[in-house]
Amino acid sequence: MDIKIETYIEQIVSQLNCGEEEKREIIDEMRDHLYLLKNEFLEQGFPNDEATQRALERFGEQKQLTKGLQESLFPFYRVFRIGTWILFGLYSFIILFKLLFHRIIIRILESINGSTRNPYFITPLHSDGYFDLEVLKINSNIVPFKNTIEYVTGSARFNLDIIINNTLGNVLVFLPFGIFLPLLFKKCKSLSKVVVASVSISFSIEVLQLVLKIGQFDIDDVILNVMGSIIGFLLIKSIKSVANLPKRRVKSI
Repeated sequence: MDIKIETYIEQIVSQLNCGEEEKREIIDEMRDHLYLLKNEFLEQGFPNDEATQRALERFGEQKQLTKGLQESLFPFYRVFRIGTWILFGLYSFIILFKLLFHRIIIRILESINGSTRNPYFITPLHSDGYFDLEVLKINSNIVPFKNTIEYVTGSARFNLDIIINNTLGNVLVFLPFGIFLPLLFKKCKSLSKVVVASVSISFSIEVLQLVLKIGQFDIDDVILNVMGSIIGFLLIKSIKSVANLPKRRVKSI
């Protein structure tokens, strides 16, 4: 095995958005072609390293090969990727607007109107202000599933829309996140990386809501958001697996 050739092949194939079986077939074809080219140069009397370099140069530039292979595998890949980025941008804007920007606008408008009421943040009358430990306790929940259990078991105390929004709603709102990440970011192809990204984003939003006094920090929201992204990730993986089934069946016949 030639390390340069193997690295060259790996760098090209790793960028392709296709199934593992297709990748293995492409690797085998590229490997056969490259080693044939290298042997031709060796027979012409070139040293091993130079023969490898000439074979790689003749085979083609990596970016162009990756682009060509991706287009042959998925002719509308560019259109699909642009469309996916647009949808991800719209999704991100809607989420940030709903959870942050909309609340900030409401608080600004209430301040302009002279109102001291804050529907998102509880401040006791005799507290010492924002950094009062009691205020932080009232506006924070760090006990996993504490509030979720209260919503689920407290149907007599909460309206149905409140229960749904704070349980199922928190799952569904991050479900698209688990779909978009592996589609758009090559570093987020694994479930563990999607979970880390989801925790980071959700936790940051919760902290910002608390710091800006436009919401309360709830660890349950983070957990439910991450559950939603996991469901989204598993969903897109399942769709990809099903999409590859016909090809596998044809090859096995």
